[in-house]
Formats: sequence, structure tokens, C-alpha cells
Amino acid sequence: MIEYVYGNIKLSNDEYENYITLDGEEFLLSYLNPGKPYNKGASSNLFILIDPNGDTEDRVIKICKTPYHKYSKDRSILRFKREERAFRTVEREGADGVIGFYSSGVINLAGIDFLYLILEKADNDLASYMEENKFAFTSNQKLNFCIRLLASFKRLHELGIYHRDIKHDNILVVGGELKIGDLGLITFQDRDYGMDRDNEKIGPAGWLCPEATNKMLTYRKNIGNVYDCVIDHQSDIFQLGKLFWYIFQGNIPTGQVQSGDRRFAEQDIYEVVFSMIQYDKIRRPTIDQINVQMAPIAARLFV
Repeated sequence: MIEYVYGNIKLSNDEYENYITLDGEEFLLSYLNPGKPYNKGASSNLFILIDPNGDTEDRVIKICKTPYHKYSKDRSILRFKREERAFRTVEREGADGVIGFYSSGVINLAGIDFLYLILEKADNDLASYMEENKFAFTSNQKLNFCIRLLASFKRLHELGIYHRDIKHDNILVVGGELKIGDLGLITFQDRDYGMDRDNEKIGPAGWLCPEATNKMLTYRKNIGNVYDCVIDHQSDIFQLGKLFWYIFQGNIPTGQVQSGDRRFAEQDIYEVVFSMIQYDKIRRPTIDQINVQMAPIAARLFV
């Protein structure tokens, strides 16, 4: 039977015990990554949702690890609801380049209620996709990845959504197209701090923007110095800069980056990326400014 063990939802070794009912229909649950069933999502478990009749394509069900009660104020549940709100906003307003959202609700597993989201199933994530292809993409293919991602994040910002968790394995690949996945750390422009604790680390290790680190280390500590602790649209720009570097080079920039640190040939692309990973967000370009900087590069490469 399906069990809830040490804060994770564990499937049975007997496939026939992994059937669930959603909206009156039966589906089979299978681990998204059988080798590492719990490695995706700090606060959620992800499974493949399989229609045994083959009437619908495989999808992903994302289940919050924290048992649900409608009056709960648990931070994981509030964030899960915020992610649902973001997906519904994207669905209502329209946004290309974001993983598809189908439905949400409450599911009972092992006698416990959990919140869930049903999402489009990707073929891969960007990290695995790049590694499996040994980064053997042309410069214009890599630039095309960056331009498309830039457009997708621009649309999220237009909808008032900051992602805050941009990294290579939160970008998904569907039919060769890159899509933004995992909106679990998003916040909205009208509530910049949302449910964040004062000195909580917001974002993935190695990809943190300086203001996220400052918030974790100094916010409201009254230590005599004032640091930028506001995580906003320009914070996404910093993480995007790291992502673009990763796409072109296969690692991420840290420390005092210089032109000699790059291993890709395109100086003009390096200059754009370097401007995006500036410590002070005031020195980082906006998405519109990056699009302007990218235009002559695209004209050079897309010939």
C-alpha cells in the first residue's frame, strides 16, 4: 500500500496498490525518478500520473509533503497554495514557456489528506538534457534557448510573479522546447516577502542572488549596516545570468568573474551575462534592456 514515511509519500512495491481515484477516474502512480524517488522538491513529492486506459497522456502529480488541513498555517502548505495561485494566474492570463497546469485539489493517501497539482509531464530537465547531449549545441541554439527563456520570464514578471528559484533543473524540456517549471518559491509583486521568515534562505544553493544572501544573513538584525534585502524582478535577472552562463559553458559563475573565466568564444554574450550577474541590482539590466543587447548578437548568429 501507499505509505507516508519520514515525511515522504512512499509507493508500494506492488503496482496494483498504487492506483488512486481523481474526479471519479482511476490512475496509476509511478515514481518520476525511480532511482531517486524523493530528490525532486524539498516540500513536495512528484509522481507520474498514468491513465491505465490510455485515454489521456501521462502527466505529473505534485503532492505537498505536509498533511493538509484547511485551517493550517504551515509554511509549506501556504507556499503550495501560492504556487497553485501562480499556475492559475498563468493559465488564466496566458504565458508561453511555462509548464502546463491542469488541475489541483486534495487527495487522500494512506488515510491522510494532501494538496496536489497536476502538471504537464516534461521529457527532461535542462541539466540532464545538456549533460546527455554533452553540451554539443551550436552557439545559435544556445542563444535561442536564452532568448526564449528571457521571453518566458518577462511574461511572468508582467503577471506580477517573481520566480526566485531559477536553476538548471527547474527548467524543463518538452518536445525540445524549454519551459519554466517549479513555481514553489515564487512570490508576487504586491507581497514581496510573502510568507518568508526574516532570515530565511530563499533560493537554490550556488544560484542565490546577493540580496537573497543579504536577507538571510542581515535582515532585521540591527547590525549597523544597511544591505539590499529585497528580492524582486532584478533578482531573477541575476539567476538568469547564471543560467545563461551554464547554457554556454556548463558551469556557473561565482566570485570575481572576469572575461578570462569564460570558455565560450562569444565576447558579446559574455558582456551581457556579466552585466546580469552584477552584485548591485541597480547595475543589472532589465529584461527589456537585455533584449536590446541580445538583438545584434542574434542578428549575427541567426544567419
